[in-house]
Amino acid sequence: MTRLAPLPVGSVPELTEVFEQMKASGHYIPNSQLILQRKPKIVRAIRALSGAVFDPQGEVGVGFKRLLAYVVARTHGCHY
Repeated sequence: MTRLAPLPVGSVPELTEVFEQMKASGHYIPNSQLILQRKPKIVRAIRALSGAVFDPQGEVGVGFKRLLAYVVARTHGCHY
């Protein structure tokens, strides 16, 4: 159980568009990002990191990266 409750999408107006884009593209919004809405700069930094990791112009294909992320998450009991 988290010590801080996740905030609903829209609680921080400057992040509403970010989360709406995630939902529109069929992505799950992790509770960690809903909790971190309290610190919008951190949410933006995490999104930038994710964008860099899943950059389609990298040496490893995006499909393989997603598969690897899925296997790692399932191995550690994460249900993303």
